[in-house]
Amino acid sequence: MTVPQPDLAGRVVGIWGFGREGISMARTAAAAGAARIDAVDDVGRRPFETPDGIDGLTVFRGPEHLGRLSECDIVFVSPGVPWHQPFFVELRQSGVRISSAADWFVSRWGAQTIGVTGTKGKSTTASFIGHLLGSMGVKAVVAGNIGTPLSDLSPDDGVVVVAELSSQQAALLTASPAVAVITNLYEDHLDWHGSTDSYYAAKANVFRFGSRSLVCTPEVVTRLAGIGITDLPPSLRLIDPATAVSGASGSVMGFAHNAVNGALAVAAITEMTGAPVPQADFDAAAGTFGGLPHRLQTVRSTGAISWIDDTLATTGESVVAALRAMRPEANVALIVGGMDRQLDYDQVDDYLCSGARRVTLIQAPTNGVAIGRGFAREHPGQTRVVADLEEAVRAAAAVPEVDVVLLSPGAASYDLYANYEAKAAAYCGFIDALAGRTTSPSGDVAPSN
Repeated sequence: MTVPQPDLAGRVVGIWGFGREGISMARTAAAAGAARIDAVDDVGRRPFETPDGIDGLTVFRGPEHLGRLSECDIVFVSPGVPWHQPFFVELRQSGVRISSAADWFVSRWGAQTIGVTGTKGKSTTASFIGHLLGSMGVKAVVAGNIGTPLSDLSPDDGVVVVAELSSQQAALLTASPAVAVITNLYEDHLDWHGSTDSYYAAKANVFRFGSRSLVCTPEVVTRLAGIGITDLPPSLRLIDPATAVSGASGSVMGFAHNAVNGALAVAAITEMTGAPVPQADFDAAAGTFGGLPHRLQTVRSTGAISWIDDTLATTGESVVAALRAMRPEANVALIVGGMDRQLDYDQVDDYLCSGARRVTLIQAPTNGVAIGRGFAREHPGQTRVVADLEEAVRAAAAVPEVDVVLLSPGAASYDLYANYEAKAAAYCGFIDALAGRTTSPSGDVAPSN
């Protein structure tokens, strides 16, 4: 059941976390006439400047100020605050109204919103839905976890909003978009949610508060039923991955595995507009869709080697999907490793040991030795353990007759890098150094003198 959002006029509004989404929500609260806005940035991020033009805003830096939030009428919480953080648990139990930028938006404009979530593929699927709608002449905007905060939007009638929602954003939803898409469900973000069941339940919020349609695969329905969630929206559109892939003509949106994402997009648009997507429109959109940075993106070519950035691959399932996307005959050097979140990587071992691809496994910090552990034991000659990403790049380039170097970490980047973009930039820099090239500030690559 949808919980109405309170009017912010005259209210004391708290904001926990003052990054891009927090700043956006502060502007929204000020525009709505909030009496006071107390923002607490408990991680003390830099720079410390407070944005201009936000009436009633005071920003408090440091965790010692969290108690101020208990005195607010409503608190908008950043997706970065873990569900089991002690003060967050206390705040939820206190009776203070908890919300988020995503919840605020969906409660108002959910009727014209397609919400997209899932463990992997949500960014590509959301982007392609927006791209396909645009090619069909439908006004659309893609926002949310993918970039523009949802609270920045005030869409006109007739505009379709495609909202990418992370599990952290979905966890705080009290309303759901008209059409919900769940690309897949695998183990992830256990450090935030505390358990797989809690993680799956958060994802399910994308449809549990009033969606009229759910678009997903049969496996998603099975996984939700496994945690007791069987009450689904009136319209259920199931996409069978095997049928989607076999029915795709060649490579869809760059790689064959994106056929499933394309099929999900078509079903979501059909549910939203009430009309089928013409095949000609789909083909044209698929042909012009450039894909997303850091998702199976070829970033360099040196001699016969293609260097691929797949730093958005942060689970074992996504590593396997990346390997499946490689040419069957390719000799692949696979670089894995990142932030240890105690995930299960058995599926990586199963795929590597099956011999479906010719792979040399390069295990980099922090948790690389846990990814492909069984393969390393059975095939020590095809395994390298390295001290850092720079050494991983050198080891990959030295693999005899290597065709593809695939950086698909199977883990988040926050252990050693600010984010996946920083890790990808470092990867490209190490490749350029190895090839004797320099990268300009604009990203252009030139020969090194």
